[in-house]
Amino acid sequence: MDSDTNNTTTLSEIEGLLRRFQFKEVLSDDTSSKTIWLLGIIAATTSTANIVDEPVVVGHNAAIVVLERMAFSPLAIAKAGCSLPTLLDTVLLATGERNDVYAWATGDASVAALKPDLRIALTYPATQKHIDKHRRQLRKWVSETPELYARITKPFIDSQPTSRVQWVHNILSKQVESEHIVFEDPDPDNGFIIVPDLKWDATNTDNMYLVAIVHRRDLRSLRDLTSNHLPLLNNLRSKAAVAAKKYGVSSDQLRLYVHYQPSYYHLHVHITNVLLEGKGMLAGRAHLLDSVIDNIGNIASDYNQWTTIPYVGITTGTR
Repeated sequence: MDSDTNNTTTLSEIEGLLRRFQFKEVLSDDTSSKTIWLLGIIAATTSTANIVDEPVVVGHNAAIVVLERMAFSPLAIAKAGCSLPTLLDTVLLATGERNDVYAWATGDASVAALKPDLRIALTYPATQKHIDKHRRQLRKWVSETPELYARITKPFIDSQPTSRVQWVHNILSKQVESEHIVFEDPDPDNGFIIVPDLKWDATNTDNMYLVAIVHRRDLRSLRDLTSNHLPLLNNLRSKAAVAAKKYGVSSDQLRLYVHYQPSYYHLHVHITNVLLEGKGMLAGRAHLLDSVIDNIGNIASDYNQWTTIPYVGITTGTR
């Protein structure tokens, strides 16, 4: 099956599932990223004639839909070759005001150059961990000492089933997303695969967001890294520039970092354009790869094992 046929099949499957989605509640929302997380179910049928108020059954019919407003594409607008009157003549305004030389309004635009304007993500069937991850959460500052890591964090990581990162293994084994691989070093110890992050539309290079996933499965987080892993990290840092160059982004425009705590426990490095800003780059989560390399290369080989690492922890709750 060629990539076009495979893509058509995938889109058809996604559309079929979304048509059967029945909304239950809003899990969370983020006005800064214009994103909302919805919990619902995938009903047995799309028929509205006999809608049954089915309960959410975790791991069975539970589904999470994420709706995100996409960024404008200057390239798409420029390619459209439209003057502003032509570009905006289909806009339907709902509200508006004017004060002196300033005017503002809200409305809807059916303009091809501004499409697609919505990104939809689906998790189905959703587990309780998926639901808890996206439910509105309280945040607390945590200073994780080596003792706290050994007593609380490491046992938690060890308890995670392999199924939690099966999707990562699928990428590494090229069962999925092989057509999206930007760069690969197949070396089992110092190699990795670089792919576009799901949050990036792969078109606006100002928002370039790649992820490097290491082939090694024994490295789960920042805490595991020692000077023995410098060949891997240095290799990744240099090859990230090769991958980014394919999008016209130079090495001095890159921000490379790891998260602690990460969203999944298989070592991966975030590669973004410095023009991109977001919550994932804030203090309390992001650790620059250059600093990680310097710490274990020039301060102490076991720096990450004895240092206290602060991070913003989350607990399920309401604001």
